[in-house]
Amino acid sequence: MTARTPEAALPEVVTYDGLPGSAGGAHSLRVKRPDVAFQRLQTFLESCTEPVSLPSWTFEIYQSGPSEPTAQLSSFATELFGGPRYKTQTHTEWNVPPGSVNEALDALVGCDAVTTHGRSVAALTCSAPVRLIDPNTRAPYPDITPDTFGRFAVDGYGRILGESGIRATLGNATSSLSLWLNLPADERLSSGARHLQDHLPFRLSAKHWRLWRPNRSGDSYRSNKIPSPVHDHV
Repeated sequence: MTARTPEAALPEVVTYDGLPGSAGGAHSLRVKRPDVAFQRLQTFLESCTEPVSLPSWTFEIYQSGPSEPTAQLSSFATELFGGPRYKTQTHTEWNVPPGSVNEALDALVGCDAVTTHGRSVAALTCSAPVRLIDPNTRAPYPDITPDTFGRFAVDGYGRILGESGIRATLGNATSSLSLWLNLPADERLSSGARHLQDHLPFRLSAKHWRLWRPNRSGDSYRSNKIPSPVHDHV
């Protein structure tokens, strides 16, 4: 059996996991109005990403809120979206067609009720795979794709090296954004990281950057934490 040549070895890549479940799960979008949070999300997506496929939208209502507004929102969701896709003792969830996103946002804006814990009584959630834009070329990084990194599975939740993704939760009281970002591990890293930071309403954590290197056999990956490249001007 011949050894893999250096030229054929898998390349390196840098990821940002913001934020993992152990650190709260997401960054706050720092606004209470869900329509303003939506605009902040759109600004980031339009400036820094290109979609891989259509985003998936869901509408969630939590059962720990006041009964009357909860019932009103449930009636609205059932009338607009049909039957729920998922229901538990804690929350009910509906699929939202792309053409109904604005109506769902309007319903959230019109609801000032919160749960018994002061959190949103309802939320609109968006999940989407994306490719990051190289600020120097205004096009997606051509070498940051799942196939480039052997479609290496990072975890059991479907995340793979080379494919970035976002999950935004736009609530009627608070909104947040979870990020899984893949950037080139070369001289483009600093400008790419700063471009992301310039279009986000929160500070990227310094603790959740990793450099992924191929192992000795060149057919798998290991990772190490690295300092934040946002302020790296080397």
